[in-house]
Amino acid sequence: MKVESMEKLRKVVNEIAYKKNLSKLSPLRFSLLPFLSVSSSFYKLALSIRRRFFLSQVHRLPLPVISVGNLTWGGNGKTPMVEFIAAFFARSGISPLVLSRGYGGGDEVNMLQRHLLGTSTKFGVGAKRAVVASHLIQKYGYIDIRKTSLYEKQNLNWKAHNSLDSEKIGIVVLDDAMQHWSLWRDLDIVMVNGLTLWGNGRLLPLGPLREPLTALRRANVVVIHHSDLILRFLTVFSKILSLWSKELKSLFLFSSQKWIQLTYLRWETSMLKYC
Repeated sequence: MKVESMEKLRKVVNEIAYKKNLSKLSPLRFSLLPFLSVSSSFYKLALSIRRRFFLSQVHRLPLPVISVGNLTWGGNGKTPMVEFIAAFFARSGISPLVLSRGYGGGDEVNMLQRHLLGTSTKFGVGAKRAVVASHLIQKYGYIDIRKTSLYEKQNLNWKAHNSLDSEKIGIVVLDDAMQHWSLWRDLDIVMVNGLTLWGNGRLLPLGPLREPLTALRRANVVVIHHSDLILRFLTVFSKILSLWSKELKSLFLFSSQKWIQLTYLRWETSMLKYC
């Protein structure tokens, strides 16, 4: 009974979060707004304190780190993107280490392990990802591919299959790490659900945002998920660009295998640039 009540409450809050005109809510849902608004204010304060705390002790790993995250709750294509990036590097002869918090029973990690079975991908699970990463780097060793020459990078795939270095970690991929500030990253990828964007634009629990929209300026790459289903793509595109700083130029489409193949070469260029 308690589980059913929580599920109903979650659906109500979700409906409010993605209702752009709150004045059109039903009386029952409208009555929840004051409570959700106060909770959102406390969340914003806690978020600010937490961010300042973790930014004061950022841990830097000895190899490149790519973060995949988002600004809203729900499915935004983070895990498929992590799988795509890990598979790309594994095919290139660079052993990736995927770090996940493992929330929700670890279903996403289990799915990644199944899909990446047979590759050189390694997995680390835990809230303290810097600690988990340090342990696995010490266990397997690492190769800093940023210090290798272009010739060595081009022949890395052949080397990986003909030497003991194939076990050494060459890149770290963080799953759902937009708000994981304690670990330095070289590339920040933010996934955006093109169908829902940021809902009513409010912070949790009044809205779907995990951070204010200004956080999008930290992103190096923005990927629009479900791009093939967006009817007003240009409107979505302009909204994202309006929040982005001038230095950030990489925006990709991500929806199905067909779209991934269309952007594959651009991904390859982008990834190798940061290695």
